[in-house]
Amino acid sequence: MLKLIKINRDNIDFAIEIENEIFPEYNARGNYIDSLKDDSIISFFLIYNDDIAIGVTGIYAYKKDKDNAWLGFFGLKEEYRGMHYGKEALLLSEEYAKSQGYKFMRLFTDKFGNDYAIEFYKRNGYTFEDYNSNEEILKDEFEIVIGSKSISEYKVDKWDNRFINLSKQTIKQEYK
Repeated sequence: MLKLIKINRDNIDFAIEIENEIFPEYNARGNYIDSLKDDSIISFFLIYNDDIAIGVTGIYAYKKDKDNAWLGFFGLKEEYRGMHYGKEALLLSEEYAKSQGYKFMRLFTDKFGNDYAIEFYKRNGYTFEDYNSNEEILKDEFEIVIGSKSISEYKVDKWDNRFINLSKQTIKQEYK
């Protein structure tokens, strides 16, 4: 049985090691530090199977949009993939978001090289749409899709290209 342990000052360096193993091309340090400052709209977790850290997950929200929780840096170490841990960890992430009062889960990903992840989310109830906000600086560099799922009794609507400022997030994730 899996459990989520919130990333805190004591385990942040370990969490970054796990995140770097799963996502070597990204850097979640800035996101994790932000969650230490204000966990009311951003929380990140280590995913544990018994006493072994097997992955990371996170939930964040935009201040002006209190109904939608966004899944951030969700992933398992390679040796734990394909063993149903992903489904259980995703459900724990959704349960946490629901306990915080969110009605819907959202996520974004790039289409390039993420077919397996997109299919995983679809099998777990997410629907996808292309994201092409005219305000987005990076819209011509990446083929982004938004995944959506209701975690409440309310029907989830399409995201419909509402601006989420992926450029700001991309800059935060750069290695410096």
